Amino acid sequence: MDIRVYRISTCHWCDKVEAFLKKHGIHYKSIVIDLLVGNEQEKAIAESYHLSKQRSFPVTYIDGSCVIGFHESRLTHLLKLPSCREERKEIGRGDAEGNACPSSEDKYRHETVEKVREWLIQEAGSHGYKINPDQKMVDDILWGLFVNEKRYGYKACPCRLADGKYQMDCDIICPCSYCFIDVEKNGRCYCSLFVSDRFISGDPSLPQYVPDSRERSEVRGKTIEVVKEKAVEVIETPVIPYKNHIRVMGFIQDNADRNRANEEFLKIVSALDLDASAVKWHENTAYVTTIINGAKIDARLRQDADVYIYQIACMVTDGSAIHDKKFFQQADLTEHKNKLFECDIIVSKKEAVQPFISMQRYMSYIYNNYRIEAGFEGEGAGKDTFIIMPDGYMFEKIVEDLVALEVSYHLLSMERQRYILAEDKLNLLDSKIVSKMGTISMNLAKSLPEELKGWLHGLSDNFSEISGITEEFRHHMNYTILKKDAVKKIFNDWGENNGNINLPYPLLSKYFLESADNLSDQYQRLFMRINGIRREMMDLITMLRTKIDLVLQEQSLELQRSVDETTKTQMMMQHTVEGLSVIILSYYIIHLAGFIFESLEASQMINVSLATVKAIFVPIAITLSWFLTFRARRLIKERKSGKSK
Repeated sequence: MDIRVYRISTCHWCDKVEAFLKKHGIHYKSIVIDLLVGNEQEKAIAESYHLSKQRSFPVTYIDGSCVIGFHESRLTHLLKLPSCREERKEIGRGDAEGNACPSSEDKYRHETVEKVREWLIQEAGSHGYKINPDQKMVDDILWGLFVNEKRYGYKACPCRLADGKYQMDCDIICPCSYCFIDVEKNGRCYCSLFVSDRFISGDPSLPQYVPDSRERSEVRGKTIEVVKEKAVEVIETPVIPYKNHIRVMGFIQDNADRNRANEEFLKIVSALDLDASAVKWHENTAYVTTIINGAKIDARLRQDADVYIYQIACMVTDGSAIHDKKFFQQADLTEHKNKLFECDIIVSKKEAVQPFISMQRYMSYIYNNYRIEAGFEGEGAGKDTFIIMPDGYMFEKIVEDLVALEVSYHLLSMERQRYILAEDKLNLLDSKIVSKMGTISMNLAKSLPEELKGWLHGLSDNFSEISGITEEFRHHMNYTILKKDAVKKIFNDWGENNGNINLPYPLLSKYFLESADNLSDQYQRLFMRINGIRREMMDLITMLRTKIDLVLQEQSLELQRSVDETTKTQMMMQHTVEGLSVIILSYYIIHLAGFIFESLEASQMINVSLATVKAIFVPIAITLSWFLTFRARRLIKERKSGKSK
């Protein structure tokens, strides 16, 4: 049997398929696409895409049949296996392996997975998801995320083939842009990392296999080679007649290399066998046209602030129909970076429409005359098809509107990725602030002033950071509203289905406006959340400032009381010193007066004893000492008051 497994190295579902085949002793060929390089990888991608029509893995080829994902029942049926074959043997072998001592590599993997698990718990909480209860599966997915983060610098989905270019992979950075819809619709995301309550409860109505909502194809050209063991089968796309075929390719403007668009445009002109010297250059546009084999070939370049666009048109001039002769393959830009979108705009007969249109089909009547059918490969796929019937004098305007719709829509898709990254940034800051506010609330009553000031300073810095994020979000929201208004204006000008025609498919406006409306609503909810965080922070900052003011006021009162006590002590000391001064001064006055009294007694000028005279003089000496002290204190006060004036 010819059995091939197309897989990527980080995909745990791929591991399950291979484990299933090994378990039943099935010989198969494993093709690990992300580990291949160059032509081998391109060939493997082409083979896988031809079998599955999408870049979903694993893709198992079994003798002409294809199984996408891990469908155990389908694999069992295609391989004609009896149920539960070698089940007990495998269980016994698994038990033996489970008892083995873990190696150093196993320990390293376990430690790494535990670190990534912290991120997983935070992401699940912030987005309202549940985590798959299957611990082994979650560990495998987390390891794949770790490997991709080391490989690309971001956590690209381990179950999808990443390009390694952020612009191309931003929609599959975990949690991917399709996660919410998949969890709501299928009970789990594409990897089964995030799940819903319905999945955990075992809802039997949920599908066994989750289709990849991205369904992205990066295979270029008109042929896909399917390689078998001995021969190569080349499958050609059908030859379809049309009157006018325009291919439009948009790229993100590289401000560091503004000449890149002009250089690539000259390459396109040369590849289409057009005369480069005939190109007409203007400030932000370039244009060249010619007639080749009865067809008018038109190549244009337009540069805007955000994107630059190549528009290549092939139009009939002799009334016949053009047949695809790989004309557009000559202008292939598969190696060009920063690609935003690619679309085909076709004027064709009604019977030739169906081969162009993919499963996601939309239809509108515009300007009361023109019918547009559109096929979209899937959100973020970047390659859409529009069929216009009939063509007329409004054709150029319709083409211009369709290009504007594509540009706005895919720029909004990028804006959704910026929103996710910005929300992650806010989640990290929010968790840090919530933790800090919890610590402050618990220790506020017993904290010292220095600690309070440190918290206040830290919260003020966080508040400034929140303000910066708010301004960033406001800029992105205004940008989103601007693009959304541009899309709405086009549909208003079209007068989409004013005739109230009942169509079998949804309107184009539903596809283009739905994501823009959702993004606007998300930004509004984010601003409400930010305002809530800011209010809580302001309340706590006000509380801290009040607490600091009260503590400082208490310290000031304590200091004032201490000063009052000191002043009273000083006054008491001063009075004591003054009293002592009076006593000492009185003593010396009495002692000096004693010499006078002794002289008077010796001269017999007084007939009273010396002791009696001294005793009589004591009150006089004390009064004199007190008067002199009082007079000196008064003079000192008057001098101080004079200096202060």
